[in-house]
Amino acid sequence: MSTIRILSGVFPIYKPAGHRVSCVLDKLQKRLAVEKVFHSGSLNQYAEGIMVIGIGHTQSIVKDFEQNKKRMYLIRGLLGTSSTTFDAVGDYTHNVPYYTITEQLMREALKETFIGNKTLPIPPFQGFRILQPDPESCSMVLSGQHRTAETDILDADVIEFDPPSFQLHVYTKGRFYPQSLVHELGIVLDSAAHLTHLCRVQQGCFGFRHALRYDKWDRDNITNHLYRPKDKE
Repeated sequence: MSTIRILSGVFPIYKPAGHRVSCVLDKLQKRLAVEKVFHSGSLNQYAEGIMVIGIGHTQSIVKDFEQNKKRMYLIRGLLGTSSTTFDAVGDYTHNVPYYTITEQLMREALKETFIGNKTLPIPPFQGFRILQPDPESCSMVLSGQHRTAETDILDADVIEFDPPSFQLHVYTKGRFYPQSLVHELGIVLDSAAHLTHLCRVQQGCFGFRHALRYDKWDRDNITNHLYRPKDKE
């Protein structure tokens, strides 16, 4: 009589854009036939990139990836317009000139204003369904107020500048809201900006070359790519 091997360990996946994290976790849980899966920090439904998944007795390891391991992001934004959600999902709220902004000005604003441990607004409706936001979030948005959170930005740079479009390379640790960085960057530059695309390209020791793509999310592939606690490092 065959037995099913009890799985325990962490593995990186590449979450495609358009997939909710809750749906991703549900799919993995069903395919692995396990009671619980953990993740190392959510990605917006419209974002893509690396997520570290844990199964078995790995909750503390996954939490360490979420709180302490360095993450690398590629962030695309658009100057001149802001939105109710700080990204392309929400309604546009402002149209502001951006013609005096140069790549050098943007780079200096990033380095001088955002590197280090900073307090940034949490994007409106973050953690809530856009179509059914909670009354408190609605009230805060209408009054121009935002909840805030501490974020640790280790480094950031402009890697593409073709106004109004731009792309940033950002290294962070712990909680981070890319939409907020783009939104606040627009304000610092005396303009406006919103996020148009987000990709997490690395988390801790895991990058693209380690991550399982969507068509490889089956028990055999995941079993072969499991990192146990002792070989995580």
